[in-house]
Amino acid sequence: MGQTSDREVRAAQNELVFRAVNEQILKMTDRFREQLAEIDIVCECANSTCVGTIRINADAFAKVERTPATFLILPGHEDTSVERVIDRRDGYLVVWKPSISDDGQPPSPL
Repeated sequence: MGQTSDREVRAAQNELVFRAVNEQILKMTDRFREQLAEIDIVCECANSTCVGTIRINADAFAKVERTPATFLILPGHEDTSVERVIDRRDGYLVVWKPSISDDGQPPSPL
């Protein structure tokens, strides 16, 4: 694995903050799962000023393989210079960042 730039590190830190927010949203809605088929999560893109939201089925969100290097983002928010789209879904993308991947291999798409 090559050198990770400061920009890549900052981007990953931003995305991890957004991921933590989404994990808390999922935990808070867990007990209402039967009543809440869909939830709104925040876009986990690298742009720290992004305020986009993704409407996703709660069960589908729970099934996405969440590795330290995968993030859910809105279409058009991907940065192909530092990440690779590994899955395209209705209303969102799953991206993988090789620079922060533990094993250098993307997870399998859903």
